Amino acid sequence: MAPAYTDGSGAMGVNNGGKHSVDVTYIAEAEATGLVTVATQHEVTDIERRKDGRWTVHVDHIDTSGAVVENKILTTDALVLSAGTMNTTRLLMKAAAKDLISDLPDGIGRGWGSNADRIYLWTNLEEEFGAVQGGPVVYGSKNWDDPNSAYTVVQASIPGFYGIDMRSTVLVGYGVSAGRGHFVYDAARDDAVLRWPHEGDSVLQTSHIDPTVRRIAGERSILTDTNSIVPSTWHPLGGASMGTVCDLEGRVFGQRGLYVLDGALMPGNTAACNPSMTIAAVVERALDDIVVRDVGTVF
Repeated sequence: MAPAYTDGSGAMGVNNGGKHSVDVTYIAEAEATGLVTVATQHEVTDIERRKDGRWTVHVDHIDTSGAVVENKILTTDALVLSAGTMNTTRLLMKAAAKDLISDLPDGIGRGWGSNADRIYLWTNLEEEFGAVQGGPVVYGSKNWDDPNSAYTVVQASIPGFYGIDMRSTVLVGYGVSAGRGHFVYDAARDDAVLRWPHEGDSVLQTSHIDPTVRRIAGERSILTDTNSIVPSTWHPLGGASMGTVCDLEGRVFGQRGLYVLDGALMPGNTAACNPSMTIAAVVERALDDIVVRDVGTVF
């Protein structure tokens, strides 16, 4: 098995089969039943509700260059959106704005959060971080005493470059924050555009995460706050949140047979944790309920 975590290249994806990602777990098990077709290089452009209550999915079949080679229209009794936080929200926002799905909840596109991510490049010309760095997380600092401002700081490895020690690594902080953005529909672009408040997660980041990161790095280090250069997050959450858009099992209110089962269901934050396992746990719980209550009645 080719290295991925042990040499830091996991930051670019773990494609050696060693990670329990959905391609080697859920998808592989589903394909093994013979009842599932996985269609790669298919991009969903719009979703729509038919007059008979069924769902229409508009799809572009693309080649490896991204060029569209075929348009498809699929029809289904039930539609599960698991396109990731940004793309699930985008599809719902477009459907609402173009009246492809009427009476979607007003909370669509709202409650979006960054998990309060703050991403730093940590450089120290006097110290060696190693030409090869393990990972994906080398160590973490948990600061969870106050549930209203709990946060975590982790060192995340960076890939090696030709065996050269770049004297740098990455520090990432995330935690509990009330900062929320929302999406608006841009008709000219036929897309949903994020509106993020200037102050964003500044209370948690300025008062807690940044001072902790600087104490870890020390006075002799150079810290580059990447968020101050390009606002970004590794953990986008929300946009079709439980409680405002969906129930706890991802059923979209007022839309029989429509489900959201990914990060868009999270209410903008997953406490002071990487959200991946929280998302997986919430979705597994939701599917247990959907199988019992909806299979055979809704679809």
